[in-house]
Amino acid sequence: MKPTTILFAALLQLTVSANAQSQQTVKVLEYCPAPGQFINTFPAIDAAMSAEERLKACQEQIEDGNLVCLGAAGGYITFGFDEPIKNLRGSDLRILGNAFYSQNDPVYGASTIGGSVEPGIVYAGVGTSPETATWYELAGSEYYTTERHNFRITYHKPTAEKGDHEKSHSVFDNYIRFTATWDDADGTKRDTTGYLMKNVFHPQTYWPVWEDKEEMTFSGARLPNNAINYGGDEYDTENAQLWVTYRYAADSYGYVDAAPNDDQRYTTFDLDWAVDKNGNPVNLTHADFIRIQTGVLQHCGWTGETSTEVSSVINLHLVEGYDADPIIITPRPRPTAIDAINASAAKETARYNISGQRISKPQHGVNIVKYEDGSVRKIIIK
Repeated sequence: MKPTTILFAALLQLTVSANAQSQQTVKVLEYCPAPGQFINTFPAIDAAMSAEERLKACQEQIEDGNLVCLGAAGGYITFGFDEPIKNLRGSDLRILGNAFYSQNDPVYGASTIGGSVEPGIVYAGVGTSPETATWYELAGSEYYTTERHNFRITYHKPTAEKGDHEKSHSVFDNYIRFTATWDDADGTKRDTTGYLMKNVFHPQTYWPVWEDKEEMTFSGARLPNNAINYGGDEYDTENAQLWVTYRYAADSYGYVDAAPNDDQRYTTFDLDWAVDKNGNPVNLTHADFIRIQTGVLQHCGWTGETSTEVSSVINLHLVEGYDADPIIITPRPRPTAIDAINASAAKETARYNISGQRISKPQHGVNIVKYEDGSVRKIIIK
């Protein structure tokens, strides 16, 4: 994974407390966000700032307990450490974002695992610099099933900040154009073209103000979309949209900003999950660098693009007493061809209408269908 955008390699030190006795010095080596509604504001950056000043803004944002936004699919941040993170028993890292669960989920109510969930993929680097390091993805729960590999996306610089708009809460429907390619699980090549919409809530440019190139390209992987709109469509001004973004399952693991910060289990990451570019497990003894990248290419109406946010990275082995009772998440096994067939035939377990009422059979309009594998799909019956 090596994006072709300019990499900012100035060193920036910030200290993240693991507990009252232990501290980890973290060096922000790269901040390369994709376009998005919070870019240039989280952190606040203007065109006159140098690369070092931009990284200092990231430091101040995190030290104040605030967020660094990575923008749409592909945007990333890279961290280094005063000493390598060792791969010991159990999870090795805790990475926090700002995910939360909704209290008014129309289907699941307060028991939901959805709300604002914006998964980011984690990579471990081994080497002397981010540019020359060997990078390994930490294979999360979706890696061998619904994650798509060899993903590449190019964003095209907007030519105006306002334009034609018919969608609800939009000031420019076709604001930033993107083109993307990836491989399906069976190796089929796929591609798509679309636009990021600019909404009325964030008037600044969504293009990183320091990026003067006409295109920005990122490479990595793509996670499945996780949003359902329970309200009106994007052009409906009378019926409000109600977007909920879900975790992939109650026991899904391996993604940043995909579980609330008070979830002590699923905000942790294990270097044992490392795989090479072909998906083969790799036995890492340590990681010199950690990179976090927005993993979902998804636009949720007036709420904007799905974008991973990061607030801290903690070396768990520096937390007093942790290694005596570490968090252990057993990774899902690599599926066989038979497993893939069975997964594609998951049985329906419940069906709801747009109001969240359970129904016994398909009805005209929007149906929300839950399957035995924990997945949820929105189906329109005409």
